[in-house]
Amino acid sequence: MNTMTHKTAVSSPTSPFRHRLKMWLAELRDVKWPWVVFPGLAVSFINIIIIGTVISIYASIISVELQSPEATADAVGNGAVLIGTYASPVVQFLTTIWIAYLVCKRQGTAVAWYGLLIGAVSGVAAALQVALFAGVPLEFFLDATLLTFLPAPMLAGWLGARRSQTALAGQERLFRASQEIAHAHTPQAIVKAIGTYLATANVNQIGLWEILLQGAGGRPTAVSLLAAWTAKPNESWQPGLQLTTDITGSLARLSPENSLQVKSIDLPTAEKQSWEALGARSALLIPLVTPTGSWVGLLTITSSASGGLSRSSERDFGTIAAQIALVLDNLRLVAQAQETAVLRERQRLAREIHDTLAQGFTSIVMHLEAAEQALPTDREITERHLDQARSTARDSLAQARRVVDDLRPELLESTPFDQAIGRVVEQWAAYSGVAADFRVTGEIRPLHPQVEVTLLRSSQEALANIRKHAQATTACVTLSYLGDTIILDVEDNGNGMPRQAATPDGLTSSGFGLVAMRERVTQLGGELFVESEPGEGTTLSISLPLEDGAQN
Repeated sequence: MNTMTHKTAVSSPTSPFRHRLKMWLAELRDVKWPWVVFPGLAVSFINIIIIGTVISIYASIISVELQSPEATADAVGNGAVLIGTYASPVVQFLTTIWIAYLVCKRQGTAVAWYGLLIGAVSGVAAALQVALFAGVPLEFFLDATLLTFLPAPMLAGWLGARRSQTALAGQERLFRASQEIAHAHTPQAIVKAIGTYLATANVNQIGLWEILLQGAGGRPTAVSLLAAWTAKPNESWQPGLQLTTDITGSLARLSPENSLQVKSIDLPTAEKQSWEALGARSALLIPLVTPTGSWVGLLTITSSASGGLSRSSERDFGTIAAQIALVLDNLRLVAQAQETAVLRERQRLAREIHDTLAQGFTSIVMHLEAAEQALPTDREITERHLDQARSTARDSLAQARRVVDDLRPELLESTPFDQAIGRVVEQWAAYSGVAADFRVTGEIRPLHPQVEVTLLRSSQEALANIRKHAQATTACVTLSYLGDTIILDVEDNGNGMPRQAATPDGLTSSGFGLVAMRERVTQLGGELFVESEPGEGTTLSISLPLEDGAQN
């Protein structure tokens, strides 16, 4: 039996050097040669202008000092040789760095190739320049001599490319930090983004502070730490840490327009000890001010180095300060909105509980007390009160579930609005024993659900107050459709209210029911009036607009 074997080709892994060489050659193919040739020639052109200007100035000075034309010509010639020999290479070197930096920063890719090639073109142009102005035969430069003109400008081009790489990397870090800050939802996320992308080796703490107290010109006199980033997690500042001008006097020297560099060596003893206790021998204090001029916080970058931060680092931190101020202000507004929403929800629950559960419990208590009194003598009356208490308890349980779910009252879901008010009046009259009448005037129109709920709850509360306090024998509820307004009037012939309690301000002292009623009406853009005289009854009137339904 013959066995056939097949050789399997196994590809050897590419060495890192070969991989890097391929990438480098691929970058060379992407080079745009006009951005190499013209900048390289521009270096020589700028060099000629600068050196020519220097020689012209030198010649003007010499011509004034030397009266002899022959002596002037000799001196100018010798000076031109010295300037061309020593100054021209220096100018070319520096100009090549500058031009290569600008081109590489603009292109953003293959920066090493651009730098080297621009340097090579400027070196060749320098050789041609020497051949042209010094009278050296061009053939002299077409051999190995040409190579002597290339190393210096190519080194200059490479330095320019490296400088552009540093600038591009800084821009990338700044861009990434800005992106992270824009999507930050907490102060801690803000300082984390700053520390991750912008912190240099000598930065040990980055702090984001809120202003507790402000003095003259809005300058902070006390700040509290919101969040901190540190290079050493075990040495992190804790939120709640406070700085005050009593000890940290540098706060008083802050201005909204400029950041402040602080070096502990230049500070008074007390403040120096305060900063060094925080592990800082120098610090950069940056005010966080919104475009509207509102001072919303303070950013601090501390360093263990006594010399402080570099100008480029200070510039980077200052660049994102305005964005940090906006994000911090937005976070503050969001927190306030959440607090307002929570407060409104609490108020809604308080109103709903008062308008439904509290009244239900009151009715249950009244029926149970009546049943207790009738128990020894009249079983039928006792059972009737117990049945009503049981029915009210079930209704209250259903209402409690609906309050939690923020749904419309069940009565409004099963009954048209005007009929629902009529049923409320009818049931109240049956429970209270007070004669009550319900009227509707005007053309009935559909209402916004919030308007319906407000008027229903208000009628229930007004009738409950009549039963508790008025000692009335008759009551009347009137629903009036007047153009773009609906009016609810609840009248009784009871004891009335004191003048002070009948005023809008007096409502706040007349129990939560009237306060909740006024809040409901005000939120919908309506008005509530109470007219009453002691001994002459009370009229409560609510007017609501029919359009829009609610003000958000």
